[in-house]
Amino acid sequence: MRYKLQKNPPIICLSVEASFTLLDFMALFACLLLGVFFALFLWIFAVAILIKLFTRNDYEFSSDTYSLTQYLRIFSYFRIKRRTISFDEIDRFLFSNFDSGQALVERGLINKEWFTLEIITKDQQRIQLVKALPDELEEMDRLYFELKEYLGEWFRFEVEYEELKTS
Repeated sequence: MRYKLQKNPPIICLSVEASFTLLDFMALFACLLLGVFFALFLWIFAVAILIKLFTRNDYEFSSDTYSLTQYLRIFSYFRIKRRTISFDEIDRFLFSNFDSGQALVERGLINKEWFTLEIITKDQQRIQLVKALPDELEEMDRLYFELKEYLGEWFRFEVEYEELKTS
């Protein structure tokens, strides 16, 4: 403990500085470390939400180079090239409900149906173009048939459904 006592009549001023022990130092370090750790998770979560809200995927099918280029567009201004694959690597376009299943909601787990439009490559890699709920099925259907009309001469288009179990 450090202190300073000043006597200036009629006022006496005492200043006391608390001692800083090893235990205090360890508590400070732990608080700073945990604060950065949790703040980092909050920042990662916030960035993930911003990415979800303000980005979109652009797909360019080039009939000149016979390639598909996928871009990530951020805030409609920045465009980042994610991948380029040739038409030879693409096996088929698949319109399905294979992502359907159990979903966690406030009442527990329920069966939820999702429709997806995906590109399946020859090495069985999936590139998801669209994932939607049943109320957007008409739009997905329209997109599927437009893609089939424009790209049908190069690719195979398939529709597959599996029946959901309601138990």
